[in-house]
Amino acid sequence: MNWRFILSGVFLLACGSFIDNSRGVLLPLITQQFQLSYTQSSGFFIAGNIGSVVATFLLLILTRTFSEKRLVMSAVILGTAGLVLGNRVSSFWSLMGYGSFLGFILSSYGALSNLLVIHGTDLKSRSKMMCALHMIYGLTSIFSPLVCNFFLSQNIAWNGCLVLVAFLLIGLGLFVNRNISDDPPPQDRMKPSLRLNGLQKWVVLIFCLYITGEVLNSMWFVTYLVTTQKMSVGLSSRYLSAFFVVMTLARGICFFSLKEEQESRLLMACLVGSMGFMVLGHLGWVWAFPLSGVLGPFFPLFLGRVSRVFHLQSKVLTLWILGMGYLTLGLFHLGVGQIAAVLGMERAYWLPAVFVFLSFLAYWIYLIKERAYLRGLH
Repeated sequence: MNWRFILSGVFLLACGSFIDNSRGVLLPLITQQFQLSYTQSSGFFIAGNIGSVVATFLLLILTRTFSEKRLVMSAVILGTAGLVLGNRVSSFWSLMGYGSFLGFILSSYGALSNLLVIHGTDLKSRSKMMCALHMIYGLTSIFSPLVCNFFLSQNIAWNGCLVLVAFLLIGLGLFVNRNISDDPPPQDRMKPSLRLNGLQKWVVLIFCLYITGEVLNSMWFVTYLVTTQKMSVGLSSRYLSAFFVVMTLARGICFFSLKEEQESRLLMACLVGSMGFMVLGHLGWVWAFPLSGVLGPFFPLFLGRVSRVFHLQSKVLTLWILGMGYLTLGLFHLGVGQIAAVLGMERAYWLPAVFVFLSFLAYWIYLIKERAYLRGLH
């Protein structure tokens, strides 16, 4: 294994995760400063989602020409400059541009961190290291709101909280420049195709269903508890923190104890367990909702698995997964809002469980297709 690539991926994801999970904390301050309506405030996230989609599909093209080192250095320089210039945001439209920029860089950091870890691991250890990588994301999800609240209590402006990430990026850039090799891009005849075969498209579908279910579950959790369970925002936020704690612990357990022969059963168990806890929560046992975070290992474990099965196409497939995931998620964020407006939040919040169930069915079918695919290679 190449630990320099792995460590670079871990720290890059931590920077992106801090930016991602700070936006929710900073949004009330942004809304107040610019006197935004709720619709305008949601535009800040929608703009970020647009930037994420653009970044992922741009990387799909750039990875065919440039090495990971050059792409990471470019993303670090862009992120550092953009975060420092965040104090120039002074109007609604400049805020939308800034939101799109944040989405662009956090998506770039997320995608490149996965590519760095895939590059730095062998096939046998990849699933475990992917769990470790995404465990770091979970830890940052827990601590970034606390760090932001501390800085805000010191009278630092909302954009100043993000500028602090620029110092981490400078340190990461120096490390990458000194320790990561600048591997030449593959020759044209060896470049992986941007097109996916039928089974790879099925993999993308599974991830789209899973990502939508997981993120809708966490992003709308506080709103669900406040509107239907009449909880305070403070108590609801603690339930959400518990969800991320469970997700992080589940990924950590997989990192320390996973055996390859357990992988298929564990992936199934993550989805079934999460669905069970979601249903219990809807039936009145609210404490069960945070336990639905047991689905956490599915993303890194399955990503590690498909990168082994489709080794030569792993970079392209990873970027297709992330790009289509962002696109699908953006559409269904709007869908939850529309359903809640017509049928109520209680019914709209069943969507996460529905998507996790669909991802379970699609994964079960994938296992059958995968066995046939691997037999065809021999």
